[in-house]
Amino acid sequence: MTIPRGTKHPTDPERTDAPVLFVVDDDPSIRTLIGDLARDLGWDVLGFARLREFRERLSGEARPTLMILDDALPDGSGGDLARRLRSDPRTKDVPLLVCTAAHPVRQAEIGRWASVVAKPFTLHEIERVLDAAAFPRFDRLHPPAG
Repeated sequence: MTIPRGTKHPTDPERTDAPVLFVVDDDPSIRTLIGDLARDLGWDVLGFARLREFRERLSGEARPTLMILDDALPDGSGGDLARRLRSDPRTKDVPLLVCTAAHPVRQAEIGRWASVVAKPFTLHEIERVLDAAAFPRFDRLHPPAG
């Protein structure tokens, strides 16, 4: 993704309270589809076509609220990346969703590290994940007294 000079970076939120989504998918139409949906729901979105780009951005200050990863990328696997993100203290608590068309055995393996959605997925499935990440359940934040 190239950002013209003088342009606000997509992860520099307009509102400081906006959740931030990182989408890692080599298919520009998928990045656009998920990004447009998330922006409509109030998210700031940054898309990456390659793991290398994603790693460079993640090594900086940016901390996403949610990461959506394609399992089959030209330079690696989103499922394998999810495993590494879980072992990193900076990202171990960030919700992860891996989108995959892989065999159910592979989906189960990925499921140890991240939530999984099978391709083809619906926008409704993605919207549910975005809502759950942006608005955690109240009872998890405030357990019942007593």
